[in-house]
Amino acid sequence: MLRSRLGPIALETPLGDRHQSGSYWRSVHLQQRKQLAIKIFSLPFGGTPEARQELIEEWEKLKKLRHTTIARCYGGGFEGNDAYLAYEFIDGPSLEEQVDQRGRLAWQMVLDLAESLAEALHYAHQRGVIHGQLEPSQIRLAGLSPVIVDFRYQRTTTAFRSRRPPAMEDFAYRAPELVAGSTDLNPKVDLYSVGAILFFALTGRPPIQGDTPEEMALNAEQQIPPQVAQEVLDCPTFLSVLVEQLLRKDPVKRPHSAEALLLAVREVRRRATSGASVIEHVSAGFSPLKIQADTKEARDLLGRAEQELKPPRPVRTAFWESPVFLGAVLASLIGVVVWALWPPGQDDMRLKAEKLLAGGSRSELIQAKLQYLEPLQRRFPEGPHASWAAEQIEGVEMVEAEHALQVRLRKGLKLRGEGERLYAQAQRYEQFGDPASAIEKYRSMATILDDVPEHRVYVNLARRQIADIESRGIQNDAAQKLVEKRLAEADDLMRVGKVSDAREIWKSIIELYDGNAAFRAQVQVAAGRLDEHRNR
Repeated sequence: MLRSRLGPIALETPLGDRHQSGSYWRSVHLQQRKQLAIKIFSLPFGGTPEARQELIEEWEKLKKLRHTTIARCYGGGFEGNDAYLAYEFIDGPSLEEQVDQRGRLAWQMVLDLAESLAEALHYAHQRGVIHGQLEPSQIRLAGLSPVIVDFRYQRTTTAFRSRRPPAMEDFAYRAPELVAGSTDLNPKVDLYSVGAILFFALTGRPPIQGDTPEEMALNAEQQIPPQVAQEVLDCPTFLSVLVEQLLRKDPVKRPHSAEALLLAVREVRRRATSGASVIEHVSAGFSPLKIQADTKEARDLLGRAEQELKPPRPVRTAFWESPVFLGAVLASLIGVVVWALWPPGQDDMRLKAEKLLAGGSRSELIQAKLQYLEPLQRRFPEGPHASWAAEQIEGVEMVEAEHALQVRLRKGLKLRGEGERLYAQAQRYEQFGDPASAIEKYRSMATILDDVPEHRVYVNLARRQIADIESRGIQNDAAQKLVEKRLAEADDLMRVGKVSDAREIWKSIIELYDGNAAFRAQVQVAAGRLDEHRNR
């Protein structure tokens, strides 16, 4: 019989895809009113005492993982023959869903993804925790940030593990040594999976192909994926080489650690954004990004002709060795260098900023702000694009502020400053469905904080929300009607047994409207209903 409760946790809906196979549920902790993702394991008689103790030790280790790119584990428990782990619920699509719906990602976005994954894995590996089953479905996109879900500590040896046989897609992201039967989870396993994930994000398809699970398992051990740069023409050679190294069948040939991967990703970013050539990189000496090529191979990568490598034939002294000719050449070279290094004009800076802004990713917006918008303001404060640049900078800062607020709210961190607190409060009214009260809060904070420079970005956000709500139109009595409607909705939920959803509505009404004389009657009703059903 399907459970609806696990101790203090109410199971709501399956987080259903091929990867969870009915054992992963969106849930709510009834006392704490916290959304959770619950992973359930069933064993005859609930497992041995030794196995239970092992799971307890595992969740105690997982609870210590505190990183913004790792979904938190809050612990676990036992109920009858079932055991469970409780994770932070990440409300957002998976990377797999994102790419399936929108197509492959721009290489700049993939670099951001790679850096976040490398930082998270470096943090986890330092603490002895290996994920072991990283796939695009295990990376949720919360706002603009990736979050890795379903970390385990004893994934392959514990009695409390998934009994589902690997699906075809699983083999595409699993390290060859695991496919061959190894149960040794080490950092190199996760690094291979990162390479496969980056390949998928860049190309829109898995790195390994096959028609049956058996063929996929064989190909995972033997098939060499094509170079990304051969399929995605705008992908920098450096990034393509890094993905190729991560996907090496021999673990020894992969990067040494997640820390080494992080250094290599940052090197890729530096090389790609600076326009450095492969030849320059190969001849530059030590680098965390290892391109195994001599000068000839580097030139081949750039499409240089073989003839360039032959030693020049000796020539006789000619007129171009004269001081006059050499002086003219030197002057020309100086002119070329000066032209190349001359800072771009304001029109060119605006065009480059517009291109990055059109990309829309947070990294592109920040890059536009730092490289073009702010320099445009500093160099041309009276220029024709100065006011435009100021507007764009404010827009980028608003995106950054909303992203930071979202992360803090999701992680339950303390809000920073009065502006952030008031904006979050007003936003909650809007999310509750009460635009009338929301716009009142937004207007109030815009008035109170208007002349405080440190809160300017939140004042701008509030004014944006005010304009948006006004464009949709609001009624004077809309809030009263909404609260009455939500009270009726809570009663309907109670009649069909959805106690936790009804309690959430009553608590929200009390928290949002307590102290507001216009809603005294509704608050009293909500408090009475909550008290009446407190122990249910």
